[in-house]
Amino acid sequence: MQTDIEQYELETSWSTRMTDEIVLEAIQGHIPFSMEQTILDNIAAINRGKVANKDIFIKFFTIILKDNVGKPIQAIATQLGMIAGIAIPAEAFEWGIILVKDCQDSGLYTLKQIDDDWYVQPNLTLEKKDKYRIAKLQYLPPMKSKPIPWSNNHNGGWLFENKHLILGSRFTKHDSPLAYDVINTLQNIPWEIDAETYMLEKQTNRVMNKKKFCRVIREYLGIPFHFVWRYDSRGRSYSSGYDLNLQSNEYGKSLLSLHQKELIDKQHLGNLYVAIANHAGQSHLTWQERLQWVPQQKNLDQIQWKEPMLGRKAVRALQDSLAGKPTGYVMNLDATSSGLQIMAAISGCVETGRLVNMIEPAIRYDVYTEIANLMNQQLSKPIPRKIAKQVAMTHYYNSKATPKALLSNKELGVFYDIIQGLLPGAELVMETINSVWNSKATAHTWVMPDGHTVYVPVIEGISGIYHDNELGEIPLRWYHQTHSENFRSLCPNIIHSIDGYIAREMIRRCQFHLSHIHDCFVFNPNHLQEVTTTYRQILSEIADSDLFGDILRQITGDPHLAFQKASTTLGQDILNSNYMLS
Repeated sequence: MQTDIEQYELETSWSTRMTDEIVLEAIQGHIPFSMEQTILDNIAAINRGKVANKDIFIKFFTIILKDNVGKPIQAIATQLGMIAGIAIPAEAFEWGIILVKDCQDSGLYTLKQIDDDWYVQPNLTLEKKDKYRIAKLQYLPPMKSKPIPWSNNHNGGWLFENKHLILGSRFTKHDSPLAYDVINTLQNIPWEIDAETYMLEKQTNRVMNKKKFCRVIREYLGIPFHFVWRYDSRGRSYSSGYDLNLQSNEYGKSLLSLHQKELIDKQHLGNLYVAIANHAGQSHLTWQERLQWVPQQKNLDQIQWKEPMLGRKAVRALQDSLAGKPTGYVMNLDATSSGLQIMAAISGCVETGRLVNMIEPAIRYDVYTEIANLMNQQLSKPIPRKIAKQVAMTHYYNSKATPKALLSNKELGVFYDIIQGLLPGAELVMETINSVWNSKATAHTWVMPDGHTVYVPVIEGISGIYHDNELGEIPLRWYHQTHSENFRSLCPNIIHSIDGYIAREMIRRCQFHLSHIHDCFVFNPNHLQEVTTTYRQILSEIADSDLFGDILRQITGDPHLAFQKASTTLGQDILNSNYMLS
């Protein structure tokens, strides 16, 4: 009961609903009665009666003042119209712009034309303490009590805040079944702040509010806490929070440890060597080479780290383990190009599978290094691996713009030349998905084998001009759900939906605390072998299944559509592989 009370205090003190109260408290006694009366009278004159005048009045001040900066008149007017209960954005804007124009004589703000647009510039500014209080409301922190289990798309997570299980805009929300079991399992994992990281390492997030971060530390240091998890429209899962979050930068990741500690036994002590080598940038080595690499270092404190904070934390975990102390340290293993692995599995392509470590157990391939090396054989100035990675990843997700932006014309020509036939399974999957795009649909939806519904709306922007008798032409941009000829988004959405399914199956099958950041799996080092084995089993099952064909049939509505795989042997090859996670 005490924990629930503390959680209520946290949620109400961090809730965005508190913004109105902060703004009203700040302006109380600092604005003339005439300003209040002018705004309230104008609201009453045009209010359609769906929302009380007072509620619109409160939000009016909040929207104008909370950011202390001028904002485009479209953004302000549309928000006001929707607050007044007008659901259609264009109608909401027309209602809101009338109110904005009518209230400009109140003195609360000035309308300024900058270039071709009009801005609402506040004449009052909030004090620093008020801006800080509002800033901290952007993200709810983790929960001190276990989150409420989800049993539908509306009823889980926080005790008092109510948010939809699906992230994103209003277009992505739906009430079809989702995988509630996995999200509830993730929410039940207790975490804690790693005190040594907090004391020894420097906060590296330059945009993070230091006072807000210190408050989080004061609230959570020394106690277990839980993350609320939610899905995106494709079924990939995300932990909620900002100052504390698994999906953070290196400092944020190193700050988190499992609350339930484990003693790493002698049989699995070498897994910590793997973790240390990985943090030192040696993940391209074989498992045996990584096991040998750490003892070869004369001084672990002087290792040249790729991820120094995580590396030093791994060394501390090793020292604790050697001293017989249990640890909450979590290591992580990344898929060696999960998108291409999925494309290889669903196409049965051995050639694609080989370069993403699904075939040869004794070789640790890096497909992006392979691509960079092939390109550099034809270039006088070599391109780095990270550029080759970004170009290749986006290419197989239908992007033309990113490769063109990152490469010169000559480099681009070389890239397209060397990838011809290099990863035929990926090309086949991409072309097949592009061919089933329904240009008349406003959404594409399919259900994964675990019953999780994927719903991807087709969203496009509309640009236009609003002709106002007083302000002249105002440029507008709306987003709406519509049909489209632009097929490029479907390929990454299908692959990401399979990626999300794989992560969910990993959570279900591993009977220990396993978390993840998409295709990066996070766990106590005792479980490395089980994690890698489970991942291979899931990908092998996908390779042996008709998952891809099933998704295609659901999208097209054609029950007879069949996809012919390149081979039927990839599933067994995957079980015998070694470096799909590395």
